Amino acid sequence: MTFLNPEYLIGLFALSIPVIIHLFNFRRHKRMYFSDISRLKNITTQTRKQHKLKHIIVLILRLLSLSAIIIALAGPVLPEGKSVRLSDTKTIAVYIDNSFSMMAEGNSGRLFEEARLEALNVVSLSPDNARYILLTNDNKGSLMRLLGKEELISEIESLTITPGTKKLSQIVDVRNRIMSNNNINASDTYLFSDFQSNLFDIESLSNDSSNHYFFIPLDHLNNRNIFIDSLYIDNNEISTGNTIGLNVNITNDSDDDYKKIPLKLTVNNQQKAVAGFDINAGMTTQIPLNFTSGITGWQKGMVEVENYPITFDDKLYFSYYMSTGINVLIVNHDGKNNALKTFYLSDDTFNVSEVNFRSINYGNLYEYDLVILNSIPEISSGLIVQLKEFVYRGGNLLFIPPHYENAHVISTFFKELNLGELKAIDTSDTRVTRLKLSNKLFSGSVKKVPQNAELPNVFKHYQYNFPANSNVETLVSLLSGNDFLSSKKIGAGELFILSVGLDRSYGDFTTQLLFSPIMHGIAAKRGISDKLYYILGKDKNIRIATGSLVPGEKPAILRSLNDGKSLIPFQKYGNNELNIQLENLEINNGFYEVILNDSVISVLAFNYNRTESDMNFYNQEQLFEACSKSGLNYFDILNLSDPNYTEVINELQKDSDFWKLFIIFALFVLLMEILILRYWK
Repeated sequence: MTFLNPEYLIGLFALSIPVIIHLFNFRRHKRMYFSDISRLKNITTQTRKQHKLKHIIVLILRLLSLSAIIIALAGPVLPEGKSVRLSDTKTIAVYIDNSFSMMAEGNSGRLFEEARLEALNVVSLSPDNARYILLTNDNKGSLMRLLGKEELISEIESLTITPGTKKLSQIVDVRNRIMSNNNINASDTYLFSDFQSNLFDIESLSNDSSNHYFFIPLDHLNNRNIFIDSLYIDNNEISTGNTIGLNVNITNDSDDDYKKIPLKLTVNNQQKAVAGFDINAGMTTQIPLNFTSGITGWQKGMVEVENYPITFDDKLYFSYYMSTGINVLIVNHDGKNNALKTFYLSDDTFNVSEVNFRSINYGNLYEYDLVILNSIPEISSGLIVQLKEFVYRGGNLLFIPPHYENAHVISTFFKELNLGELKAIDTSDTRVTRLKLSNKLFSGSVKKVPQNAELPNVFKHYQYNFPANSNVETLVSLLSGNDFLSSKKIGAGELFILSVGLDRSYGDFTTQLLFSPIMHGIAAKRGISDKLYYILGKDKNIRIATGSLVPGEKPAILRSLNDGKSLIPFQKYGNNELNIQLENLEINNGFYEVILNDSVISVLAFNYNRTESDMNFYNQEQLFEACSKSGLNYFDILNLSDPNYTEVINELQKDSDFWKLFIIFALFVLLMEILILRYWK
């Protein structure tokens, strides 16, 4: 037996009062006066033993009646089955799953509406004086407290679907926090959900007899969902007039095959491509979409597939920047070799700048797509750090080795970037013999190398040793077997390494036809420094290069292109970079401009988390099995399709009548006491 109001049990100390009174009465002597001593003959003689017995029995009866009244006030509750029905605690927590998966159709309409209706039914059957906790996937400040019955009904009726998702353990943590703030130790928790398997972490719940769980699963009419999982741009050469290859990954999370599903691509609200695809049950397929863009600046794209009723994952927004040209920075020593400058200036696609290696402005590095270290005789550790960060954030870097007397620069550079080591310089004549045409460096420029093709001759070159774990890829090889051109991906960018200088003492590379496609490919293979899109709830920090732009007094803001609303996120600035934190910001899917010093420095595309796209749910049997395996003892699984469901809820919510038995017992004992005092002479 447990008690709802155990604080009343302190009244049991009052039992000492009748004991003290009776002991005091035993010691009192009464003097009786008689006018006629003959009347003593009418008095029935009582022995001392009988007198004491009567008082002891009366004392016991009074103690019993007082004890019964105190216990009744304490609210006794008897165990029923394996657990105690704690609805009598007058604290009831109600969880309504308002995540995207509840948009699906159930047997009685949309699952979310069914959950709200059944939750209101539970509330209507609950005691009017109960205290309530409403739990959702986006518990806001107004819900982080105890509610009255009317308040709870009003909040339930105003609930809407939200992009937020929480695991079961997180829902329970919110409930526990509210209970702790209000000094509540016990509650009943009713959970209305479709119980998505990837969010139902039942093993994290503590097996506590003071908290009873009632799981009410809502079944999907059809477990069917086709959604856009992800996308990426196949080629990083995203300049005006060039074809952009977009690959879209689509998943069919259902038991049925589908044919001729339409997929649409729009860029800047203009339709760019349409495709139809077939997809088998439980499979993911990749759909290529090719398009061109003729304007510069930030591009806002969206791919869309038609699917009902779960529609939140049918669109995927993405953004990228189309520059006016490819910015190239040539870092020289003496400026005598003009082959690079001559080549890049011959094409209007490239914007070329030159700088001496001693005069590099680190802050301006991020304004370039390609940086070329053209045989510089010295390289500082600070420059290497900045160049490594530049490549990591999407830039391309070409390393052209210095003259042999400055070969130490190669060793320093390789060591800092974990590339390998310099072995020696080979002065024997050789030539280029093999190109890795499968690499994107040669895509669109070199399809095939004829057998009699005139390839560069090499008079001397550096021999490099790249370990297998360095992830360095050979792009162009020499007849001797050594590397002529190598590359390594670092973050979003790429590092290219030549084994020869560009002056005539190394060979005739700059005068051969191969020079043009290699130099063009290295510059055009600019990595995408910013992500195409961000996932809400998953991507919480965003790094944006600011270049030479320095923040002023005004903070950077996020402005929605959907409704024009502006947000000020928590932000930090350093190393020519703006770090934005998205925690606790109410952001919807779509496009947001990042505005700094009244200038748009980036356009971010946000998409809802695809966690809710998973169509695997627990049914009643699986729920019971999961709860049993986790060791949870205090739970029940209620079936909405059961015709007696309402009666079950009503029985669970009904106040306990056990206290009335103690009141009846107390009245009976008092009656016995009256009878004894009246008739025991």
